[in-house]
Amino acid sequence: MAKTKKQITLALQGGGSHGAFTWGILEKLFEEDKFDITAICGTSAGAINAGLAVYGHQKNGNEGAIEVLGAFWKRLSKESAFFPIQPSMIDKMFSAGNMEFSPGYNMFNLVSNYLSPYQWNFLDVNPLKDILAELIDFKALQQSKMKLFTCATNVKTGQSKVFCTKDASVDTLLASACLPTLYKAVKVDNEYYWDGGYMGNPPLYPLIKGTKTSDILLLQINPVRIKKVPHKADEILHRINELSFNSSLMAELRLIEFKNELLAKGYNMGGQLRKVHYHVICADNALEEFDVSSKSNTSWDFINLLRNRGREYAKHWLDNNYDLVGNKTSADFSVEMQHEFIS
Repeated sequence: MAKTKKQITLALQGGGSHGAFTWGILEKLFEEDKFDITAICGTSAGAINAGLAVYGHQKNGNEGAIEVLGAFWKRLSKESAFFPIQPSMIDKMFSAGNMEFSPGYNMFNLVSNYLSPYQWNFLDVNPLKDILAELIDFKALQQSKMKLFTCATNVKTGQSKVFCTKDASVDTLLASACLPTLYKAVKVDNEYYWDGGYMGNPPLYPLIKGTKTSDILLLQINPVRIKKVPHKADEILHRINELSFNSSLMAELRLIEFKNELLAKGYNMGGQLRKVHYHVICADNALEEFDVSSKSNTSWDFINLLRNRGREYAKHWLDNNYDLVGNKTSADFSVEMQHEFIS
């Protein structure tokens, strides 16, 4: 008799090529086949990983998810699809492989401060579009039982937009991953969108309201904690980037914790609230050595390094937390949240 799998949903953060760390985690989770993953919500690179995983699973179960994810990242590395101009290519010209900074990234960053993609990328070239269109049959994806949620930011209203499984398309995935210094805003249904990370990286509420599953596993690739105060200009900018792309997530985790506290005291708002267990595989230690410029590095050696680290972290999390899924929260943010209310 087949053992009943534990139900869980996944929330995937964005972070450029650091999404390869998430790829490694997903690959390991699908290989172990211990969970019934009912839904995946992702933002930016997390949305790309989510779309690929959900489609691959719809196509051929766990093996299909592993196959499609692998095909994407190998193709991405080969074609450097995240960036029309690849900073790491410029780095090689400067022999910057072991340098503390990326001259290619700095050069590109300088240009983007003065020229928008409407000027230097006026043809709106985005190789990522072709790869996704070739790898994913979106009509088949829209029929998936495993739900897909992807988040983008409405440029004009400043509101987050969550696209559901039935909305899935090349454009909805590109909208979630649209960095405004690289690409023109993506048009979907007469609205224009930028990267979802500005407003929800990733949002958790679709997994709570859109499913009946009570366990959420967050794959967090933007470190929350660091070991030293940044002093150099690039280190400061890197930390600002990490904080800004975690801010909406931390606010939502505070809200979940507050609702769980209400439930513990017997208030369920007429049955509208339910207990949510949340779990985290965090890249605080795995990615702390890499600065923001590394998010544009799509060399296979780097991508595969992050993938293998993701697999290791997934194994460690499974070994130590699997039994808690369905029973209690394994990640405790309550202590960190309480300090704000203590005078």
